[in-house]
Amino acid sequence: MNHQQKPGAIPPVGVYAIIMGLRSFFKKLYFKFVPANMAVFEKARGFWIAKSIGVACELNLAEIIGEQELSVEEIAKQSNTDPSALYRLMRALSSEGIFKETKSKVFQNSDYSHALIEAPGNLKNMILHQMSQSNWQLVNELKTSVISGKNSAQKLFGTDIFTHLQINPEKNEIYNKAMSETSLLASASIVSAYSFNGIDTLADIGGGEGMLLCTILQKNKALKGILFDLPHVVETAAEMVKDFGLEDRIKIVEGSFFETALPTADTYLMKNILHAFDDEICIQLLKLLGKFMIGKGKILLVEAVIENNNKEAFGKMLDLQMLIGTENGRERTEAEFSRLFEAAGFRLNRVVKTVSPFCVIEGIKK
Repeated sequence: MNHQQKPGAIPPVGVYAIIMGLRSFFKKLYFKFVPANMAVFEKARGFWIAKSIGVACELNLAEIIGEQELSVEEIAKQSNTDPSALYRLMRALSSEGIFKETKSKVFQNSDYSHALIEAPGNLKNMILHQMSQSNWQLVNELKTSVISGKNSAQKLFGTDIFTHLQINPEKNEIYNKAMSETSLLASASIVSAYSFNGIDTLADIGGGEGMLLCTILQKNKALKGILFDLPHVVETAAEMVKDFGLEDRIKIVEGSFFETALPTADTYLMKNILHAFDDEICIQLLKLLGKFMIGKGKILLVEAVIENNNKEAFGKMLDLQMLIGTENGRERTEAEFSRLFEAAGFRLNRVVKTVSPFCVIEGIKK
C-alpha cells in the first residue's frame, strides 16, 4: 500500500481561524433558538450517532456499497447481519447524512460514508479505536474518574491503556493505524505552518509507524531523520519508510524512553506524547532529550494547546480521554508547556498554530 499523500491546498491559518470562528458562532446561534432543555438533550443524544458510525465501520458497510446502489438485503448478506435491524441502523445514519437511501431500502454512499472507507486521508481506524469496546468501557467510567481523579484503565484492564493495547495485537494494530491516520491528517498542516530549515537531524520520539516524519522529510530534502519507538510499534515502519523512498535518510531505532539510550540529534519531535504523562515524567523526558541533544538544539512538540476561554475546542474533549485512560496525563495550556520547558532547561520560544487541532510548540535549549 502506498502511504504517500498529495494533500490539497492548505488554507492560511488566519483564514482557517475565521472559518472555525464562524462555525462556532452559527452553532451557538442555532442552540440559542432552541429551548435549553432540548438543546442539552440534543447534545447528549450524540452518543447514538457516535456508536452507530462505529458499528458501520466495524461492519465495513461503506466498503460493501462502494460506488453502487445496493438493497439492504444484499448489504446484510455481505455483512452477515439481520436485514431488518441493519435497515434501522442505516436509516438512522442516513438521517445524519451518512449513507443515502435512494429509494425504499436501497442505499448508496454519501460523501460522509465514503470517508468511512479505509483510505489515505480518512479516519476509519481512529473511529474504530475510539468506538472500540475497550474505549467504550473507559468512557462509561468517566464519573468514576471525575470522583477519584484517577484513570479507569487500571480498574478495567489491570494495567495502563498502552500496555493493554500492546498485549492485545488486534487492538494494537488498529491503534497504530489510527495514529498514522491522524499523523497523515495533521502532517500537511504542520509542514505548511512550520519551517524545518536549519535542522540537520530530526528525531521523532514515539513516532509510531513514521507517517509524520516521512511527510516532513519528503518536503525537506536536506533533512535526515530518526524514528524511535517501541519494538512492537515500529514493526511496520520499514514498509512506511520504503513507500516514501526514504530508506537512505531515515534510521529506525527500537527502544523505550527511560530504558534505552535515546538517539542523538539536534532537534527532537514528539507528537501527542507529553499529553499521556504527568508533569514530573514530562520534565524527566525533556531533560533526557536535552542530555542526548547535539549542541543548543530544540524540541518540537505537536500537541493541542488549551486556551482559557469558553470556546469549543478539540483539545478540551481530548483532555477527558486523557483523564480516563492515562496516569495523570492531560492536555495543557501554553503557560503549562512553558513551565515544563523551564523546569527541563529549555525556553518556550513560540507556539505555531496549524490548520488542524494541533500546534507546533517550539522549545529552545538554554
